[in-house]
Amino acid sequence: MCLAACSGSEPYEAVVIDNGSEPPLPVTALDVPGLPASRLLHEPRSGKSHALNRAIDEGALGEIVAVLDDDMSPAEGWIEGVLASARRLPEFEIFSGRSHVIWPPGVDVPPWAHAPLAQGLLFSVFDLGPVGDVEFGIGCPRFPSGGHFWFRRSLLGEGVRFPPVWTTEPYFVVALEERGHRGVFVPEVVVGHRIQPGLVDKKLFQERASRFGRDMARMEICSPRPPLLGAAAWIRPWKRRVRALTGLVAWSLYWLWAGLWTEGRRLPARARALWGLALTRERLRQSW
Repeated sequence: MCLAACSGSEPYEAVVIDNGSEPPLPVTALDVPGLPASRLLHEPRSGKSHALNRAIDEGALGEIVAVLDDDMSPAEGWIEGVLASARRLPEFEIFSGRSHVIWPPGVDVPPWAHAPLAQGLLFSVFDLGPVGDVEFGIGCPRFPSGGHFWFRRSLLGEGVRFPPVWTTEPYFVVALEERGHRGVFVPEVVVGHRIQPGLVDKKLFQERASRFGRDMARMEICSPRPPLLGAAAWIRPWKRRVRALTGLVAWSLYWLWAGLWTEGRRLPARARALWGLALTRERLRQSW
């Protein structure tokens, strides 16, 4: 377990959630030299949201709760960085650091895999560079990569949990932001994402782009909006429909235009078009 290699003298607990594996993960899997106190929880329902909520509902979590996927390799100073950033920035309650790709040995990495959209959607990269602290949604995405973020345990008292959707972490973070809680990107906390060979796949990239677009549109409708009165209540749905139809035409033309580009640029551009098409289709569906 990579956590065991992290430096630091501050106590922490590693909570491992076995999400329905067969056979179940034995408790001896936690016998890792250098790993301090640890707990193994079993969640039979498949899905990351169920696994994360299992840890929350079991309770007894530390003051800072860090979410780290099992294919993430934290840097040596990761634990110290997580705790130090939370102490240094008391005005923030949700945090994320930098993540980068660790390519599998023997895999021929195609040119399109280096595109920012592929890095973000397919490989969960979240990296603004060494630019200092940046607040979520202000010169920075509104939510972090789901495989690497941390938050204050006190937020859980508001009853927010991870919903059973693919983009469960963004939904969780946005729900907290809508309650007035602020998030921040800190560049000094770094992890690597160990990419599985099967993840470097053109079809999967395009499927994820479409799925992400749909989820983002569904997240929009969950956000509270002030009630409309009079003519505005009738006009707004029609404005949304017109914008969605215009978007469908624009993204369709962009998809066709991208077919003229070189291979390294064509796939990311068409994935972006699929994201836009899925987003606008879902917006159009919601407007009726």
